[in-house]
Order: sequence, then structure tokens, then C-alpha cells
Amino acid sequence: MKVAFDENVPMAMVRVFQTFASERQLKKLTGNFDIESAKTYTPKPADSDYFPKNDVPWIKRFAQAGGRVIISGNTEMKSVPHERLALIECGMVVIFFESKWNEWGFFAKCSHLMHWWPVIAAKARTGEKGTFWHVPLNWSGQTGGKLRAVSSKDAHKLTLEKRVERMMVSKPSRPKDDKAVRAGTAPPDDLFSYASRRGNGRK
Repeated sequence: MKVAFDENVPMAMVRVFQTFASERQLKKLTGNFDIESAKTYTPKPADSDYFPKNDVPWIKRFAQAGGRVIISGNTEMKSVPHERLALIECGMVVIFFESKWNEWGFFAKCSHLMHWWPVIAAKARTGEKGTFWHVPLNWSGQTGGKLRAVSSKDAHKLTLEKRVERMMVSKPSRPKDDKAVRAGTAPPDDLFSYASRRGNGRK
């Protein structure tokens, strides 16, 4: 199974895990993985599919080469519409480190990934296409820890939907006419008809 580390994962760290992945003991424990770097699939300026500061071309190239899993240190990728869409359309299982992971030193990053690798490897094998996951910053990976599922939907759209939902829940009900309530009839929906009825009832 092909796994790509994106450009936010140090290249030295990629080489370390390429070495680990080739070890027979590790293959026996977690499965057979082909670790690659996103740089291998990143177009050059002279290529027809080159777009500066855009991850879509290499994601598509990786998918066409049989890639299935992306491990990323860039949590913003899932919030960039065209990149998020490419990850979903290409059927990637994407595993993100939390943002603060980028502030760690090289050895802390490596040890954290190695500690969580059995859980990450399991998700890489069984995760549904087009799903996103976060690696927690704690060290419970080998003691029952789980990756955190995150939505692959448009974050802006989700925010708007939640805002509308809150507005609907907190929307005050329309006050009813006391006489209508006592008579057992609801007031008319049309505001002008209601005003007319109220006017006609006056002496």
C-alpha cells in the first residue's frame, strides 16, 4: 500500500520511515507499506499540470500511481476547497497531525509518529475512501488510543449550517392573540388579515 508524506513532514523523517517500513519485523507487525514523499509527485514548473502553491496536481498524480493514504502535517489542507475536493475525489484516506505538532522538534515528531504507527497503519488499511483523521497529541496510541475522525465537508458550509440551526432553535415563537387562544383558534398567518380582523372587532 502506497503512503505519501506531504511536504510538511521533514524529508529526513520520510527517509527514517522508509527505512523502518522495509524492516521485516515492522512489516509483520503493521503490514507492508510503501512510504513515499509528496515531492516525488510534485510537478516541475515546466510541466503542464504545474500550479504554484497548489497540492491538487501531486494528489492526482499520487492517486494515478495507486496511492491510497496521505499523512500530512498541514491541517489547513482540509479547509482549502479545491484541495479538500481533490482528496475526496481521489479517494484518499488522509491522516493529519494536530497543528501544534509542527512546533515540535525532529525527534519528538519521529517518536510520536512511531508510537502511533500501529494505529495509523490499521486506519490506513481499513479507513474508507475520502475520510479524514487526526492523530492526537497524547501518547496513548498503543494503549487503546484512537485516531479522531474529522469531517471532510466544507468547513465554511458546516459553520453556516450550524449557525442556521442555532437560529432555528432559538427563534422566538410568534405571540398569539389572547381572544383567539381562548376561542381555540389560531391567529391568521397573514399579518394584514390579522390586523383587519383586530380592527373590525373594535367598537
